[in-house]
Amino acid sequence: MIDIESLKVTDFIDLKLLQQFQDSFSKSMDIATVVVDKDGKPVTNPSSFTDICKTIIPTCSNGNLKCQEAHRRGGEMAVKIGKPYIYKCHAGLIDFAAPILVDGSHIGTVLGGQVLTKVPKTESYNKVISELNLDEEQFENSLKDIKIVDKEKLLAAAEALFIMANALSKIGYETLRLRLNSEKLKDEVVNKNILLEKSQNKNISLARTFSIMSHELKTPINIIFSALQLLEAQYESNSYISDSKLFCKYSKIMKQNCYRLVRLINNLIDMNKIENGFYKLKLVNSDIIKTIEDITLSVVQFANFKNIDIVFDTDVEEKITAYDPEKLERIMLNILSNAIKYTGSNGLIEVNIYDKVDLLLISIKDSGIGIPEHMHKKIFENYIQVEDSIEKKPEGSGIGLSLVKSLVEMHKGKISVKSEVGVGSEFIIELPITCVENSENNGNESIHTRDYVEKIQIEFSDIYQ
Repeated sequence: MIDIESLKVTDFIDLKLLQQFQDSFSKSMDIATVVVDKDGKPVTNPSSFTDICKTIIPTCSNGNLKCQEAHRRGGEMAVKIGKPYIYKCHAGLIDFAAPILVDGSHIGTVLGGQVLTKVPKTESYNKVISELNLDEEQFENSLKDIKIVDKEKLLAAAEALFIMANALSKIGYETLRLRLNSEKLKDEVVNKNILLEKSQNKNISLARTFSIMSHELKTPINIIFSALQLLEAQYESNSYISDSKLFCKYSKIMKQNCYRLVRLINNLIDMNKIENGFYKLKLVNSDIIKTIEDITLSVVQFANFKNIDIVFDTDVEEKITAYDPEKLERIMLNILSNAIKYTGSNGLIEVNIYDKVDLLLISIKDSGIGIPEHMHKKIFENYIQVEDSIEKKPEGSGIGLSLVKSLVEMHKGKISVKSEVGVGSEFIIELPITCVENSENNGNESIHTRDYVEKIQIEFSDIYQ
């Protein structure tokens, strides 16, 4: 049996690959990053470290020990609270930690940060300079190079780091499981080699996946930051004249890209919950026809921006069944947003419902660009992107339809696609008709009164730039 307490990060992921994984993440997010063991000792070479942490602190007698202790505490607190732990290190910089867990045991920590959220006052660092016996002028000059980030970007980077640590944890768990299997198959050398090869391929696939995720996170962050810089430059200019149109323009850009970040992070967190069995349905007995009609009609005005018509039709006016209204809303908005995104001006989207007695069939059909036949099954897999048929570039993060498939299957249903390039696509959802006991709603009153606007803006955030 494997002693998990003695397990190291480098026991289940190649150090070179781990370094590449970390460097890519650090470059994409533009933050300092390092992987340490559970005692706070570095496992990888630091990526994008600041001069303070790379050259100044290590030169003092106990600087490295203080860093190691801060790293250890950060990892332990992240394990304790079960989410990214954001804190000030002993040098006064903001760091955040995310734990790497294997079968519940703390193996190591992914650390990021070395940033500040506001311009530092040098006098507030006198205690640090004095305690570590640092060169005051050298420290103050290096302090000017510390990145100043807003709290939203800091939180987004911490969440992304937490997702990265979860990925490493999964690799560790899978590798641990494969090792236990390998011990049972010592005499079957061929099978053992196959298992090891699968583990290596999984590592490479996850590294590629999170390279995509880093890009998807960085793009809206950079747009938000650029918009802020333009507004600041206009404000600081001596010729500044209040311009509400300019403010509204860049405010809209920033809000749109905040929605993009919310959508991506929500999808990542929800997929992680589903994979780990923490995502539950809240089933109620209610009229599913009204829910689907309300959702469809709520996006009509968004489709009109592209001169796209949306038609809703059903062969049954009411159908009481058990479903989770919020999850069904997520399913429909995701598919409708894709339909609008990939359908050109003057196109048509049709939402049809067919009653099959014990089964409800929902069809969402568009006249868009279509999906190549070889991608019909792959689009429902995690992190699979469909290339734009014209520009040959992958679109999106590849999470949405995988999440939709999981939510449909949690309702004991099925989802499939019929599509032809240049003609359009039709997504077909089959849901069984069932009822649950102790439902809070039995179809006697509407449960669909909440405002869809913000949820639609989040789901449609990568359409209207």
